[in-house]
Amino acid sequence: MSIQEFENKCFRELDFLYSNQEITSLCKYAYQEYFGDHWPSEISDKRREIRSDKQKLFENYLNQLTLGNPYQYIFGYTEFYGLRLKVGEGVLIPRPETEQLVDWVLEDFEALGNLRVLDACCGSGAISIALSKHLESARITGVDISEQALKYAVENDEIYQSNLQWIKQDLFDFKPEVKFDVIVSNPPYVRDLEKKEMHLNVLGKEPHTALFVSDNDPLVFYERLRYIFNQCTQDHAVMYLECNQYLKQDLIDLYSPEFIVESRDDFRMNFRMLKLSKKQ
Repeated sequence: MSIQEFENKCFRELDFLYSNQEITSLCKYAYQEYFGDHWPSEISDKRREIRSDKQKLFENYLNQLTLGNPYQYIFGYTEFYGLRLKVGEGVLIPRPETEQLVDWVLEDFEALGNLRVLDACCGSGAISIALSKHLESARITGVDISEQALKYAVENDEIYQSNLQWIKQDLFDFKPEVKFDVIVSNPPYVRDLEKKEMHLNVLGKEPHTALFVSDNDPLVFYERLRYIFNQCTQDHAVMYLECNQYLKQDLIDLYSPEFIVESRDDFRMNFRMLKLSKKQ
């Protein structure tokens, strides 16, 4: 199988699931993964045959994609904030928008030390571990209800030797014994009615409990986070939240009576984040 034949097969077999631009990117990801740093020279002549020891990798990659598996699950990792984090079935794949949430926290707190930070709904540990690389003296706790997600968080923690605390618990039962300085959270926020906007491989493969909330109660996690922010943080505490782009006013209405509320858009120019500070 040549490079050109591989690409032709990808466009032919994946067009029901991906756009042409996405398929081009998926081919590039395969080249980077299986050819390494010298991948541009490997594909410079599209007529070149893929070496026999590599062909099975490319064939399996395409087969897995046709089954709807995200390329990050196939490779077993994703890139987040300059880190290579393990991911797989049962854990949400961190998105680029969430890197901007980390940016906001670090803008405010990177110069400060000895912080207690709560990562609520921590998933693979992406936010916690990224923060730990820049808030070196911080004591960071990640909480998630999913045992499978926390397995990846622990493995990622061990790789980067972050020595963080991981707690398997429903956020609605979480009652910490310490008070936090910072809360950061990317909770489930996609309403069921928005599933039609989601990519099929997300709907079919990524954990729904980490993504979706009921149309009837879409702010349920944000209401719980409001309670935790009130009861389990210091007077000077700040909370950073990733949010549903369609629920900006609902969230501002929820929080503005009690807190100072700031918002930010993501790189796609959609509303995506809130920062809450306690009124003094």
